[in-house]
Amino acid sequence: MTRTMLPRTLPLALAAATLPGCTGGAEQGEHDNVPPQAFVEGISPAVRDRNKAVVVDPTVDYGLALRTAALKLVGAYPTLAEIKELQAASDPAAVFAKRIAAYLADPRFSFEQVAFWRDTFKLGGTRNLGMLGTVNMDSAPMFAASLVVSGRPFTEVLTASSGTCPTLAANGTFTPANCANGIEAVGVLTDPGVQSQFFSSMAFRRVRWVQETFICTKFPAEISDRKEQRPGGTYYSPWPFTSISGGKDARVDFHDDRSLICANCHSTMNHIAPLFGKFDEAGRPTPNYAVRTPIPGSPPTLFTDWLPPTEMTAWRFGVPTANLKALGAAIAADPDMPRCIATRIWNWALSRGDVVVDQATVPKELGEQLRASFVASNYNLKQLIYDVFTSATFVRY
Repeated sequence: MTRTMLPRTLPLALAAATLPGCTGGAEQGEHDNVPPQAFVEGISPAVRDRNKAVVVDPTVDYGLALRTAALKLVGAYPTLAEIKELQAASDPAAVFAKRIAAYLADPRFSFEQVAFWRDTFKLGGTRNLGMLGTVNMDSAPMFAASLVVSGRPFTEVLTASSGTCPTLAANGTFTPANCANGIEAVGVLTDPGVQSQFFSSMAFRRVRWVQETFICTKFPAEISDRKEQRPGGTYYSPWPFTSISGGKDARVDFHDDRSLICANCHSTMNHIAPLFGKFDEAGRPTPNYAVRTPIPGSPPTLFTDWLPPTEMTAWRFGVPTANLKALGAAIAADPDMPRCIATRIWNWALSRGDVVVDQATVPKELGEQLRASFVASNYNLKQLIYDVFTSATFVRY
């Protein structure tokens, strides 16, 4: 029997129209231009025959949810057999959940995950740099996808020391391989494609990519309760103002506070950037800093362009990170990381915009629920995808 979907703005009027003993019920139904019979269509006979007012949720649509899930998880519409199975089900929720699990086990899920992480990482294909050679821009998305498909802890995207440049076979199987830049990996942080794509002056684009991809917020990244009034505004970072380079003798004056307070962002950025500064434009490690300083002549950046000689690199204030391995571990341990990744999955499933670019954030309570579920599963992102696609929210439109 086909269910008639009703406008969600009319349930109270429809309930009143079907209450026994209501005077003028038929007239009210005609006035609302909704026949009383429309309200009871789709309700089981056992309930309908009791002649009671029953309110159903007209927003639940497992058929529409199946169509959306199939397109996102396997890149194709559901088959006719899958559609009919759901339509005939006495327990559509159970059949729908079983179908989601089947999609997640389908080889096509591997390819859809690669596409998802290409979009998320802003990477893909190859990059021809002429004399510097060709850079594989697909290895980081493939590695992230392989972690999801295999159910491995997703924190490895920031910490894995090998196998971070896998290949993908036609049957959806990933084969681990090491990257071509010849160093011990730190997840995708050492990926040649990542380093090449976001090559820039003083490595600041690399720092911004890490922040926005894995923390889901723009800079400034740290705000303290302590406020310091400066000529151009308020300094609110927890870092001491002089913890970054600046002043009249500096090649780049990050202490400049005449019109705006650059240090609010750069107090964090400058403590991270030196860790990415020794990768060249092709993503290869070099002995010295390979990025340039945006001053006349574009000279190679020096450590003292970012920080005073006595300062150490760090992920956040009070979280020193002497190298990329320590940085990856610090990001993986940051509670904002699982909240960010879980939000990205929620937005993808619900066809929402990007959490950073479009400011498609989620309510604090939902974000915490998603984060806690993700962490409790040992960062199994495949499990979180299943939970989101079978949630009460996803099957409603």
